[in-house]
Amino acid sequence: MTSLSEDDRKRTEMYAANSQRARQQASFENYTDYLLSLEMKADILPFSEAYMARIAQLTNKSNQFNLTTLRCTQSDVEYFAQDENHITLYGRLEDKFGDNGVVAVTSGHREGKCFHIDLWLMSCRVLKRDMECAMMDTLVWQCRKQGIEHIIGCYYPTAKNSMVKDFYKTMGFELTGQTEDGSTTWEISLNTYSDLNHVIRVNKGDM
Repeated sequence: MTSLSEDDRKRTEMYAANSQRARQQASFENYTDYLLSLEMKADILPFSEAYMARIAQLTNKSNQFNLTTLRCTQSDVEYFAQDENHITLYGRLEDKFGDNGVVAVTSGHREGKCFHIDLWLMSCRVLKRDMECAMMDTLVWQCRKQGIEHIIGCYYPTAKNSMVKDFYKTMGFELTGQTEDGSTTWEISLNTYSDLNHVIRVNKGDM
């Protein structure tokens, strides 16, 4: 009963915060100005022990904004975090109306000078707030620190994730392959990448 009450409380707070955001948005003609008015702050950091369970949960419940639909156990998540050939990032977003918690996850592995994205997902409750841009900027920053020159990403279509079929295109990637089932492969040179996030203040720690 306590857990149920806590879930209900959080859900009520989330609905109330979303209502406040909607009212705020209605007062702006320019969408970027609206996003800036939210005073968003994000922690975008490597997987940490405190969030392993939440990250695993997201991989198993996120269906719409999910590029590879990779499902992970907590053991999988812990392995990615410990493996030196992996780069892992979780994104936690808050604004002046509330804390959304951990809402974005990406993970992948390096092969030479290339980084392959194995997992990329985001909670639909933070759509259209440029959190995906902040995540990509931080991933690129981390890759550059490790001497990586190219990022390769794949989109695997499902019945529910069509909303992200052009995700890599909007991030500046170039299409390099496509199969009959609609799966696509994309690549970007980090020499050509420019930061996309201009509305969220990001804490990247000392990665």
